[in-house]
Amino acid sequence: MPQGKPLTVPDDGLTTAQRRHLPLLMVHTGDGKGKSTAAFGLALRAWNQGWDVGVFQFVKSATWRIGEQTVLERLGALHEETGEGGPVSWHKMGAGWSWRRKSGDETDHAADAAEGWAEVRRALAEERHDLYVLDEFTYPMEWGWVDVDEVVET
Repeated sequence: MPQGKPLTVPDDGLTTAQRRHLPLLMVHTGDGKGKSTAAFGLALRAWNQGWDVGVFQFVKSATWRIGEQTVLERLGALHEETGEGGPVSWHKMGAGWSWRRKSGDETDHAADAAEGWAEVRRALAEERHDLYVLDEFTYPMEWGWVDVDEVVET
């Protein structure tokens, strides 16, 4: 294969440049650590390229502040002040980890996750962001709070 030439080209009527600029949905899965770290690393790279980054954080409590959130929100503020990088929005979609005490019951948490997924779907339909990071999204699917088939169809 000649360098820079793909083996196949999709028959979608788009140029390579157009295809390269389509919005992306990033979902990291697998056992062990590193999924969120990888996703936030991509978010930092996207911010640097001027992309609009939307982080949708499932499961973790809205009261928890994690370092990645602090950094990305500061970068979003820097973009608003100077135009450097790209905009960042952060959405908390859960009440906390399953083994921690939290208000409500499983039905409430399932409803929160379903509403979080509905918000992601709205953002995708509006093409609101260039990069979508769905942090801890596999848990609500595994627990049956979000319909896996619906996610695949989207």
